[in-house]
Amino acid sequence: ARALATMGTHTHWWGSPKVMGGEFKEENKPEPWELSPYELGREYAYHHRVSGKTAAWIVAYCVALIWAVLEGAVGAPAHRIDAKGNAGTLITHPLVVARTAAILHAGVCVVFHILARRVWSGDDHHDPTKRVGPHLPARYGPLGMIVNSVLAVAFGTVFYCALFCAFNYTSLFHRPIETMQVAAMVSSFGWVPGACLYGFPMTHGWGRSREKTFWNFWEWHRVLFMGCNAPWRPADASWFLAFWLPALGCWVGAMPIPLDWGRAWQPYPITLLYGAIGGMCLGQACAAGWAVAKWRSDDGCVLGFGGETNEREKRTRWIEEVRADEAEMLARVKRNDEYGKRRRKEERERRRREREEEEKED
Repeated sequence: ARALATMGTHTHWWGSPKVMGGEFKEENKPEPWELSPYELGREYAYHHRVSGKTAAWIVAYCVALIWAVLEGAVGAPAHRIDAKGNAGTLITHPLVVARTAAILHAGVCVVFHILARRVWSGDDHHDPTKRVGPHLPARYGPLGMIVNSVLAVAFGTVFYCALFCAFNYTSLFHRPIETMQVAAMVSSFGWVPGACLYGFPMTHGWGRSREKTFWNFWEWHRVLFMGCNAPWRPADASWFLAFWLPALGCWVGAMPIPLDWGRAWQPYPITLLYGAIGGMCLGQACAAGWAVAKWRSDDGCVLGFGGETNEREKRTRWIEEVRADEAEMLARVKRNDEYGKRRRKEERERRRREREEEEKED
C-alpha cells in the first residue's frame, strides 16, 4: 500500500498509463524507452505461471459456457414439439435458440465471476509482490456485476444491430426482431464477460468514480485490442476469444445467405447463429487449453507468448531498438547540422568572392 501511494500516473494522449516513482513533472520527464507498453505489464505481472486452482476454475468456466451455449442451441428448441410430434431444431426455432443461449450464457458468466472473481484476478499467486500494480482491477459485487452485464447487453445489442445494418441494409428494417435477438446473443457472448471482469466502460459503473471509469476503458482496450501485454491471462484470453470469434463466426455465417442453394438452413439469421455458436464453443475450448498450458509451463510462457522471462527479453530488445533509433536520429541530426554549416560557409565564401569581383570592376 505504501508503494502504491508513492506511485504517480501519467496518461499519454493514446490513453496508456505510465507508472513511475514519485510525481510526474517536466523536470523528471522519463526517457523515451520508459514509455514502453511493457512497463504496465511488468508492474502488473500478467505473465506469471497460473496456479492449478486458477486453471481449474477457468476450465470449469469454459466448459460451463460451452454447455450453456449448446443447451440453448440444441436443448431449448428440442422442447418445442410440432403437430407431427417432431422436436424443434435450430433451423425451425432460431429465435428460441438466440434468446435461450443469450440468457444461459449471461447467467453462467455472472455466477462464475461472482464465485471466482478473486481467483482469476491473480490474488492466488504464490508471490504477494506479483499482485502489486499501478492500479487494482475493479471487482464488482454481485449486484454491480448484474447491473454492468445488463448495460453491456443493451449497448452491445445497439452496436451489433448497427453493424448488421451496415453489412446488410435490409436486416434491421425487414427482419428487426431476428436482428435484435441475434445481436443480443452476440453481445451476451462478448460483452458480459468484460462487464463482469472490469465493469462496463460506457458508464461510471456501480458505485465507481471517474478514475475507475478510465481504468475500465484501459482494460477493455488492453484485452480486446491487444494492448499492453494482453490477453495472456487465462480469464482475459477467454473474454478475448468470446468477443472476437462469435463476431467472426457471424461474418462467415452470412456468406451462404445470398447463394441459390435452396437449403433449409440458409435463411437469415440461421447461418449467423451457427457461426456465432460455433465460434463461441471453439473460443472457449481454446481458452481452456490456454489455461492448462499456462499452468503446465515453467514461467507462464506458452508458444512464445507471456512468461516473465520472455517478456523481460522482449522489453530488453525493445529498449535496444529504441536506443539504436535514437542514436541514428542523433547521427542524422548531426550530419544535417554539419551539412548546413558547410552550405552556409560556402554561401558566405561565394558572396565574398562576388563582392571582391564587384570591387575590382569598380
